[in-house]
Amino acid sequence: MLPYDVRLRRELTHRRLAVSLVRRMIRVLTLHTLDAALIFGVVLLLGALRPTFASVRPLAPAIVAMVLLSLNALSAYAPGDARRDWRRLFYGVGLALLILFCLTVFPPKLSLAPYFLIAFGGLACLALAAGRASADQVVRQAYLHGIGLRRAVLVGNLDEVGRAIHQLRDHGNIDQYVVGHLAPDDQPDPAALGAASDIGALLDQTDVQEILVAATLPAEQMQRVIRACFERGTMLYVMPSVVGTVNCWAEPTRVAACPVLRLHPARLEFPALLLKRAFDVIGALLALILAAPLMLLIALAVKLDSPGPVFFRQRRVGVGGRTFTIWKFRCMFQDAEERKHELAHLNIYGNPRLFKLPDDPRVTRMGKFLRRSSLDELPQLFNVLCGEMSLVGPRPPIPSEVDTYEPHHYERLSVVPGITGPWQVGGRNLITDFEMVVQMERAYIGSWSLLLDAKILFRTIAVVFRGWGAY
Repeated sequence: MLPYDVRLRRELTHRRLAVSLVRRMIRVLTLHTLDAALIFGVVLLLGALRPTFASVRPLAPAIVAMVLLSLNALSAYAPGDARRDWRRLFYGVGLALLILFCLTVFPPKLSLAPYFLIAFGGLACLALAAGRASADQVVRQAYLHGIGLRRAVLVGNLDEVGRAIHQLRDHGNIDQYVVGHLAPDDQPDPAALGAASDIGALLDQTDVQEILVAATLPAEQMQRVIRACFERGTMLYVMPSVVGTVNCWAEPTRVAACPVLRLHPARLEFPALLLKRAFDVIGALLALILAAPLMLLIALAVKLDSPGPVFFRQRRVGVGGRTFTIWKFRCMFQDAEERKHELAHLNIYGNPRLFKLPDDPRVTRMGKFLRRSSLDELPQLFNVLCGEMSLVGPRPPIPSEVDTYEPHHYERLSVVPGITGPWQVGGRNLITDFEMVVQMERAYIGSWSLLLDAKILFRTIAVVFRGWGAY
């Protein structure tokens, strides 16, 4: 198997991810618009039917917003079968009514009569249920005419694939176009598109959006399928009986009404990405405001310490293999890059993917202080604001390091790189095993949360003050 080059395949990967995101956004925005129109119409209808309810019309936008927020709280816009779950609609309306009732009792004390709330609750439930049913029929008709179908490939032998297709059809699945199937490596099938080990080539050569695993594959084959799908932005589903111990996040969901598990390479997906991005922007702006005087002093000191520019710029590899320019305060003499080759034998890492010298002769006097205090990283806050980096994430590698990557190393490029991360707070340059660095970063990606980012940032402050592993 040839090493995976994310830079060569990123266009196909990004297209698949973009199509998936666009489909989800269209679904969510359409349902929000439909529900908002129906709720607004119910308020206007009640005002027209009963004059005493006419005074509620100015509150219609607030009522619509409250119902939409309640439906979102109950995941009524989630993928899979959520839009067809009438219980979520009824519970969402009930939660909105409870909040509105509380607002009629406590300040600001909205003028909503109990009779209005009762009438509104009943009509809103009926309207939302009818609206979702109508939307579902429109979507079904589009699928029946071949519009919006997702191209899918199943993995398993002929019997397993047949049972899976039968089960999907029994549950009303009509939104997939099954291109064919891949047979397990040890069960050759002339009717198959190939073997499970050929999945990478298949995804590179055909526009397949989804893979559904219907067979219990050996661990090595299963990991190969998972890696190929994650690297190429293809959605991966497995039948519940197939999942054993897999190194990824399994999300219970449905294909039509058929229960399946969707496998994710990380928890960093929409809307978690928006949450992390908001955290980055707010944190970077606050840090720049607080650190602006210090950054001016550092810039002056760097300029006076040695000839050359204040900032050091270097090409790095970010999310999806896209390169960007990273900014730092210059810590080395101007000829540092030219001298790197002659000092390669002093590299503390036994792996060319990482390069660091404990007493690097290329580092200036001011540079030694900046590196030990990690203040040379402050200009990367501008990279964060530009969206090229995050406050917390894997270390961004240089292109020459990526050239030597093995397939499992590319998971580091599945998220935006960070100024700090698990490697920096877990030992930094004291950890000289590249595989251990990758393992730490993969664990971070798989268990991401805002709380974890906050913990790493606080631990970074402690590490910086101690100077642990910095040189």
